Amino acid sequence: MFRAARTDTGLALALAGLDSDGAEAVGIVGRADYLRLLALGVSPSLASQILFDGSGQANTWRSDQLAFAAACDAVAAATARRTERRPSRFTPERRRQFLEYLQAGMATTKAAAEVGITTAAVYQRRRRDAGFAAAMNQSTAARSTPEPTGAATDAQWTAFYEHLAVHGVLRQAALAAGIRPEAVYDRCRSDTDFAKQTDRLRTRRE
Repeated sequence: MFRAARTDTGLALALAGLDSDGAEAVGIVGRADYLRLLALGVSPSLASQILFDGSGQANTWRSDQLAFAAACDAVAAATARRTERRPSRFTPERRRQFLEYLQAGMATTKAAAEVGITTAAVYQRRRRDAGFAAAMNQSTAARSTPEPTGAATDAQWTAFYEHLAVHGVLRQAALAAGIRPEAVYDRCRSDTDFAKQTDRLRTRRE
C-alpha cells in the first residue's frame, strides 16, 4: 500500500485522512506539484503555465501562506546552487572539435551532435561570447573542399583511416586527409572491402 502511494496521489491523501476531491486536498496537490517542478529546474512562470494555465494561483498561495512562500524560496535556492555546481558541457576540447567540424563543412546541428552538445547550447554560447561567435564565423568562412588533383595517395588514405577511427565521420576524415569527400563516397559504392572497412571504423567509435 505504501509503495502504491508513492505514485497514487489519491491513495496518499486517503492515508493522510483527507478527501482527495476536497478543496483542501486539491490545493495541497497543486502546491506540491508546483514545488516539484521548481525542484526540477522549471522557472516559476513556466510552472504556472504548466499547472495553472498561466494564472496567478501560485502567487496567491505565496501571499496567503508564508510556509508555502518559504518552501518556494528554499527550492529555488537549492536549484540555483545545483546549477552553479554543474560543470559546463561545452569544454575547451569540445569547442575546438566543434569549430573544426564547422570548418570542414559540417552543419551546426550535426557538428554539435558530434561533440555531444545541443544546438541550443551552441547558440546560447554564441550570444554571450563574442569571441566564440567570431570563431564560428571564421570557421564557416574558411570552409573548403579540396580541389580534384587526381587519385589520392596511399599516405592520404592512411591519414583518412586514422582520422576516421578517432572521429567516425567520413566527410571530416576525407577533408582532414586532403581527399575530396565525393571520392570517398564513390569508392564506398565501387569497393565493397573499402566500404566494410570504413563501416568498421565508424562502428568501433560508437
